[in-house]
Amino acid sequence: RDMLRRHRGLRLVRRLKAICWWCHQHTAHPETDAWLAANAMPDERLERLYRQAWERSPQGQYETFGIPARYGTGIDWNEFHTRVEWQSND
Repeated sequence: RDMLRRHRGLRLVRRLKAICWWCHQHTAHPETDAWLAANAMPDERLERLYRQAWERSPQGQYETFGIPARYGTGIDWNEFHTRVEWQSND
């Protein structure tokens, strides 16, 4: 999260690459910088993968396709009704 906060002024693709770099540098045996440069994921592929992940998320499905979230946004019976004691006329 700190990595995201420090790079919030960058474009989305640059932030994703910064996160990938950070994760790679914190592995047990990171590769060299030359290897990273040679095997870096193209910007278009990163954008496509991010868009696909966003569209599959609940918030993304709602914003992209208008599909409501399955949980957390539905109507609850208790929000519209209150329980009262039954009043008997006996």
